[in-house]
Amino acid sequence: MSKKPKLFDLKRFPQDLARLVCVPLLLFLRPKRLTPEGEKYKEKLKGGAILAANHTSFFDPFAVGVTFWYRRIFFFVAEVVMRGKFRPVLLKGVGCIKVERSIADVEAIKKAIEILSEGRPLTVFPQGGISEGEEINSLKSGAVLMALRAGVPIIPMYICKRNHWYERLTVVIGKTIYPSQMITKKIPSTADIERISNALLEEMNRCVGLDKEN
Repeated sequence: MSKKPKLFDLKRFPQDLARLVCVPLLLFLRPKRLTPEGEKYKEKLKGGAILAANHTSFFDPFAVGVTFWYRRIFFFVAEVVMRGKFRPVLLKGVGCIKVERSIADVEAIKKAIEILSEGRPLTVFPQGGISEGEEINSLKSGAVLMALRAGVPIIPMYICKRNHWYERLTVVIGKTIYPSQMITKKIPSTADIERISNALLEEMNRCVGLDKEN
Protein backbone atom coordinates (compact mmCIF):
# COMPACT_ATOMS: atom_id res chain seq x y z
CA MET A 1 0.00 0.00 0.00
CA SER A 2 1.35 3.44 -0.94
CA LYS A 3 1.96 6.04 1.72
CA LYS A 4 -0.07 9.22 1.77
CA PRO A 5 2.24 12.16 0.93
CA LYS A 6 2.57 14.76 3.67
CA LEU A 7 1.12 18.21 3.07
CA PHE A 8 4.26 19.72 4.61
CA ASP A 9 7.50 17.83 4.21
CA LEU A 10 10.81 19.47 5.04
CA LYS A 11 12.65 17.04 2.74
CA ARG A 12 10.51 18.31 -0.15
CA PHE A 13 11.01 21.99 0.64
CA PRO A 14 12.98 22.66 -2.60
CA GLN A 15 10.08 21.24 -4.61
CA ASP A 16 7.57 23.39 -2.77
CA LEU A 17 9.77 26.43 -3.26
CA ALA A 18 9.97 25.68 -6.99
CA ARG A 19 6.18 25.44 -7.13
CA LEU A 20 5.93 28.81 -5.42
CA VAL A 21 8.34 30.36 -7.91
CA CYS A 22 6.21 28.92 -10.75
CA VAL A 23 3.04 30.69 -9.59
CA PRO A 24 3.62 33.59 -12.05
CA LEU A 25 4.02 30.97 -14.80
CA LEU A 26 0.72 29.41 -13.79
CA LEU A 27 -1.02 32.78 -13.99
CA PHE A 28 0.58 33.59 -17.34
CA LEU A 29 -0.06 30.24 -19.05
CA ARG A 30 -3.58 29.76 -17.64
CA PRO A 31 -3.46 26.02 -18.45
CA LYS A 32 -6.48 24.57 -20.20
CA ARG A 33 -6.97 20.87 -19.41
CA LEU A 34 -9.06 18.97 -21.95
CA THR A 35 -10.04 15.38 -22.74
CA PRO A 36 -9.53 13.99 -26.27
CA GLU A 37 -13.23 14.70 -26.83
CA GLY A 38 -12.63 18.42 -26.21
CA GLU A 39 -14.37 18.47 -22.83
CA LYS A 40 -12.89 19.90 -19.65
CA TYR A 41 -10.73 17.41 -17.80
CA LYS A 42 -12.16 17.31 -14.28
CA GLU A 43 -10.32 14.44 -12.59
CA LYS A 44 -7.84 15.16 -9.82
CA LEU A 45 -4.40 13.61 -9.76
CA LYS A 46 -4.34 11.41 -6.67
CA GLY A 47 -1.76 8.96 -5.38
CA GLY A 48 1.10 7.50 -7.35
CA ALA A 49 0.89 7.62 -11.13
CA ILE A 50 3.07 7.88 -14.19
CA LEU A 51 2.38 10.97 -16.29
CA ALA A 52 3.32 9.94 -19.84
CA ALA A 53 3.69 13.04 -22.01
CA ASN A 54 4.99 13.88 -25.48
CA HIS A 55 8.31 15.69 -25.61
CA THR A 56 9.02 18.42 -28.15
CA SER A 57 10.96 20.99 -26.12
CA PHE A 58 12.69 21.73 -22.81
CA PHE A 59 9.52 23.60 -21.80
CA ASP A 60 7.53 20.35 -21.43
CA PRO A 61 8.45 19.64 -17.77
CA PHE A 62 7.18 23.11 -16.86
CA ALA A 63 3.97 22.42 -18.78
CA VAL A 64 3.38 19.21 -16.81
CA GLY A 65 4.22 20.93 -13.53
CA VAL A 66 1.81 23.78 -14.22
CA THR A 67 -0.94 21.38 -15.31
CA PHE A 68 -0.80 19.54 -11.99
CA TRP A 69 0.45 22.45 -9.88
CA TYR A 70 -1.27 21.11 -6.75
CA ARG A 71 1.00 18.04 -6.57
CA ARG A 72 4.73 17.57 -6.07
CA ILE A 73 5.78 16.15 -9.43
CA PHE A 74 8.92 14.09 -10.00
CA PHE A 75 10.64 13.84 -13.38
CA PHE A 76 12.83 11.38 -15.23
CA VAL A 77 15.67 13.51 -16.65
CA ALA A 78 18.37 12.45 -19.11
CA GLU A 79 21.89 12.23 -17.70
CA VAL A 80 23.14 14.82 -20.20
CA VAL A 81 20.79 17.44 -18.74
CA MET A 82 22.13 16.92 -15.23
CA ARG A 83 25.79 17.45 -16.01
CA GLY A 84 27.73 20.22 -14.32
CA LYS A 85 28.68 21.30 -10.83
CA PHE A 86 25.54 22.95 -9.49
CA ARG A 87 22.82 21.83 -11.90
CA PRO A 88 22.56 18.24 -10.54
CA VAL A 89 22.03 19.53 -6.99
CA LEU A 90 19.36 21.97 -8.14
CA LEU A 91 17.48 19.53 -10.35
CA LYS A 92 17.61 16.72 -7.80
CA GLY A 93 16.22 19.11 -5.19
CA VAL A 94 13.18 19.93 -7.32
CA GLY A 95 12.36 16.27 -7.96
CA CYS A 96 14.44 15.14 -10.94
CA ILE A 97 15.77 11.60 -11.24
CA LYS A 98 18.82 11.18 -13.44
CA VAL A 99 18.51 8.36 -15.97
CA GLU A 100 21.10 7.07 -18.41
CA ARG A 101 19.20 6.32 -21.63
CA SER A 102 21.91 4.22 -23.29
CA ILE A 103 21.70 1.46 -20.67
CA ALA A 104 19.13 -0.25 -18.47
CA ASP A 105 19.57 2.19 -15.58
CA VAL A 106 18.64 -0.07 -12.67
CA GLU A 107 19.32 2.56 -10.00
CA ALA A 108 17.08 5.15 -11.69
CA ILE A 109 14.28 2.62 -12.14
CA LYS A 110 14.59 1.50 -8.52
CA LYS A 111 14.34 5.11 -7.34
CA ALA A 112 11.35 5.74 -9.60
CA ILE A 113 9.48 2.70 -8.28
CA GLU A 114 10.20 3.80 -4.72
CA ILE A 115 8.74 7.25 -5.41
CA LEU A 116 5.67 5.82 -7.16
CA SER A 117 5.10 3.37 -4.30
CA GLU A 118 5.10 6.30 -1.88
CA GLY A 119 2.05 7.68 -3.69
CA ARG A 120 3.89 10.34 -5.70
CA PRO A 121 3.46 11.16 -9.42
CA LEU A 122 6.37 10.72 -11.81
CA THR A 123 6.62 12.31 -15.26
CA VAL A 124 8.11 10.19 -18.03
CA PHE A 125 8.61 11.18 -21.67
CA PRO A 126 8.29 7.70 -23.24
CA GLN A 127 9.41 8.79 -26.69
CA GLY A 128 12.92 8.60 -25.25
CA GLY A 129 13.98 12.16 -25.99
CA ILE A 130 12.89 15.34 -27.72
CA SER A 131 11.01 14.54 -30.92
CA GLU A 132 9.91 16.92 -33.65
CA GLY A 133 6.44 16.73 -35.15
CA GLU A 134 3.00 16.02 -33.76
CA GLU A 135 2.71 12.30 -34.48
CA ILE A 136 3.88 9.86 -31.82
CA ASN A 137 5.17 6.86 -33.74
CA SER A 138 6.73 4.73 -31.02
CA LEU A 139 7.28 4.57 -27.28
CA LYS A 140 9.85 3.01 -24.97
CA SER A 141 8.45 0.34 -22.65
CA GLY A 142 10.01 1.73 -19.45
CA ALA A 143 6.88 3.58 -18.33
CA VAL A 144 4.80 0.42 -18.60
CA LEU A 145 7.35 -1.71 -16.75
CA MET A 146 7.63 0.80 -13.88
CA ALA A 147 3.86 1.12 -13.63
CA LEU A 148 3.54 -2.66 -13.35
CA ARG A 149 6.30 -2.90 -10.74
CA ALA A 150 4.82 -0.11 -8.61
CA GLY A 151 1.18 -1.03 -9.23
CA VAL A 152 0.22 2.45 -10.41
CA PRO A 153 -1.78 3.77 -13.38
CA ILE A 154 -0.45 5.66 -16.40
CA ILE A 155 -2.01 8.97 -17.41
CA PRO A 156 -1.43 9.75 -21.12
CA MET A 157 -0.88 13.44 -21.92
CA TYR A 158 -0.29 15.59 -24.97
CA ILE A 159 1.18 19.08 -24.61
CA CYS A 160 -0.16 21.18 -27.48
CA LYS A 161 2.15 23.50 -29.35
CA ARG A 162 1.68 27.21 -28.71
CA ASN A 163 2.00 29.34 -31.86
CA HIS A 164 2.34 32.61 -29.94
CA TRP A 165 3.93 33.42 -26.57
CA TYR A 166 0.69 34.91 -25.24
CA GLU A 167 -1.49 31.88 -26.00
CA ARG A 168 -2.90 29.74 -23.22
CA LEU A 169 -1.28 26.39 -22.56
CA THR A 170 -3.50 23.51 -23.66
CA VAL A 171 -2.85 20.00 -22.39
CA VAL A 172 -4.95 17.07 -23.55
CA ILE A 173 -5.24 14.31 -20.96
CA GLY A 174 -6.37 10.89 -22.09
CA LYS A 175 -8.08 7.98 -20.44
CA THR A 176 -6.12 6.53 -17.52
CA ILE A 177 -4.50 3.18 -18.25
CA TYR A 178 -4.21 0.53 -15.51
CA PRO A 179 -1.40 -1.85 -16.58
CA SER A 180 -1.81 -4.23 -13.62
CA GLN A 181 -5.38 -4.96 -14.80
CA MET A 182 -4.26 -5.75 -18.34
CA ILE A 183 -1.78 -8.58 -17.73
CA THR A 184 -2.73 -12.21 -18.27
CA LYS A 185 -0.47 -13.69 -15.58
CA LYS A 186 1.15 -12.60 -12.33
CA ILE A 187 4.43 -12.10 -14.15
CA PRO A 188 3.82 -10.01 -17.29
CA SER A 189 4.90 -11.51 -20.59
CA THR A 190 6.53 -9.74 -23.51
CA ALA A 191 3.14 -9.82 -25.23
CA ASP A 192 1.56 -8.11 -22.20
CA ILE A 193 4.16 -5.33 -22.24
CA GLU A 194 3.70 -4.82 -25.97
CA ARG A 195 -0.09 -4.73 -25.70
CA ILE A 196 -0.05 -2.17 -22.86
CA SER A 197 2.55 -0.06 -24.67
CA ASN A 198 0.37 -0.07 -27.79
CA ALA A 199 -2.65 0.97 -25.71
CA LEU A 200 -0.64 3.88 -24.30
CA LEU A 201 0.56 4.87 -27.78
CA GLU A 202 -3.00 4.75 -29.11
CA GLU A 203 -4.33 6.91 -26.28
CA MET A 204 -1.55 9.48 -26.63
CA ASN A 205 -2.27 9.74 -30.35
CA ARG A 206 -5.96 10.13 -29.56
CA CYS A 207 -4.90 13.20 -27.56
CA VAL A 208 -2.92 14.42 -30.58
CA GLY A 209 -6.13 14.25 -32.62
CA LEU A 210 -7.77 17.04 -30.65
CA ASP A 211 -4.78 19.33 -31.23
CA LYS A 212 -5.02 18.72 -34.98
CA GLU A 213 -8.68 19.68 -35.01
CA ASN A 214 -7.99 23.04 -33.33
